[in-house]
Amino acid sequence: MKSVFLVTNNLGKIEEISKHLEKFGIKVIGKEMEIPEMGDEQETIAKGKAEFAVERLKVPVIVEDTGLYFDAYKNFPGIKSKFVFQAIGYDGILKLLENKSRKAYFKTVIAYCEPNQEPKIFVGINNGRMAEAVRGISHPRLPYDSVFIPDGDYRTFAEMTKEEKAKYSARAKAAEEFAKWFINE
Repeated sequence: MKSVFLVTNNLGKIEEISKHLEKFGIKVIGKEMEIPEMGDEQETIAKGKAEFAVERLKVPVIVEDTGLYFDAYKNFPGIKSKFVFQAIGYDGILKLLENKSRKAYFKTVIAYCEPNQEPKIFVGINNGRMAEAVRGISHPRLPYDSVFIPDGDYRTFAEMTKEEKAKYSARAKAAEEFAKWFINE
């Protein structure tokens, strides 16, 4: 079985990505580490995080960056999704979308990096819309799950089982792209 270090300070991401990669025979070794995020787009941020982690650990790593984008606001909240949620919470997010398009999408970028190599990027996108109210109980580290409804369903991610969510998840799609490449590498 192949293995890879997943470097993040978000235990929810470790759990979710581990389950996706396990299906491909890839063991994830979670490594908690605070990684600086620098850049103005997800691909740049993910590459920087991967280079930072591989420089410190000296082993092949994957890192992940997910952003939520509202159709009503260009590139927002995007790379600032976590900060925006922490600053204004559910009430603020729902208020921002009043009388506006509720279309939205999640974008996940996974970067894989080996020592002395350039990072490789894998992207997953999940289109959907924002709910009119908070629905379901969300994992504390994945707060947007209670307000995001993926295209093709009527429930928020938080109202689904983990297996049901995985059918739509941008994180699952990016992990699958990485896995297909990694197992043939």
